[in-house]
Amino acid sequence: MPTIEDRSVLEALLRRMYWIEAEMEQLGTWEARIQLMGENIEALEKLSHDSDKHWNILRKWLLIADIPVPVTAPLGLPAKIFNFNGMVPPRIFHEIMKYEILARDAYTDILDADPAVIEAMFPDEKNRNEFIRDIKGLIRDEEEHRKICSKQAGGFKTIV
Repeated sequence: MPTIEDRSVLEALLRRMYWIEAEMEQLGTWEARIQLMGENIEALEKLSHDSDKHWNILRKWLLIADIPVPVTAPLGLPAKIFNFNGMVPPRIFHEIMKYEILARDAYTDILDADPAVIEAMFPDEKNRNEFIRDIKGLIRDEEEHRKICSKQAGGFKTIV
């Protein structure tokens, strides 16, 4: 993806990622929990607890940057995306994994934003450095989630 060179683009991506972490991933893990009925709960709990941690981190940075915290789905995001009804556990984790990859890649795009855009958003150097550390941590967590989902999905592949 091209480097983010505009503050409004970075703000929009931060708002979307907040919404994905706070609403969409939480709904997804709860929907999966209902379908799995006790199976694979440890993996789902890890994803859910980390998602709680992630949206709190993103909320902190939205507030520091004086960006309104979304209370409804930001433009471009559906209100609900998961429907695991009737899916076998490996397929559920395969579907969740797609969003873990999306999140990891979005956080990488944030990290790779033009440094001038990040500096304008966080003029205080201490905040800027902490923001970068936090985003790197989110990338690591999302990669770990991808691996968890991949393990739970086993050899499941979508047949087109």
